[in-house]
Amino acid sequence: MPRRKGFTLQELVIVVAIMVILVAIAVPRLDRYVARVRLQFAGMTLVQDLRDMQMNAEVDESFYTIVFVTNENRYYFRKGTKSSAPPGTIRTERFLSRSAGFPLAAGNRIPVSAVFGTQTSMVSPVVTMSFNEMGRPAGASGGGHVTLMNTYGDRVDVIVTPVDGNIRMAWID
Repeated sequence: MPRRKGFTLQELVIVVAIMVILVAIAVPRLDRYVARVRLQFAGMTLVQDLRDMQMNAEVDESFYTIVFVTNENRYYFRKGTKSSAPPGTIRTERFLSRSAGFPLAAGNRIPVSAVFGTQTSMVSPVVTMSFNEMGRPAGASGGGHVTLMNTYGDRVDVIVTPVDGNIRMAWID
């Protein structure tokens, strides 16, 4: 009797069932991984924007201010020290996504998402931070931090040290 090549219907159904189970297990983990990567990207983008602003302050020998509007999940920076920006003066503006933004935008009720000196997002949704003409944080207290969060509750802090203006990102456990 000649040998037939191929699979039986029963073998195919078993293989498809195993594949469905494996995909069902992998998809939630993949979503969490993607959310964490998006959060890391948002934090690194903020770090780079702050470093660009710091460099612009040094090169232009002028103050630069970053304005965090936490209730609108966005930030921008401009030349000068005022938080209000006349049309055309904004250098960079970023809108953060709902998947990686300030805690209130991620659906979490943690009130503090930006702290610089005596300003905090707990008091006002608009928090500002400036660099002086030497690229150092301006003001009495200087530095501070911004917290970004994803929908899974993972958080990163972007930290500006008060004395030297060093900018870094750190994961919060």
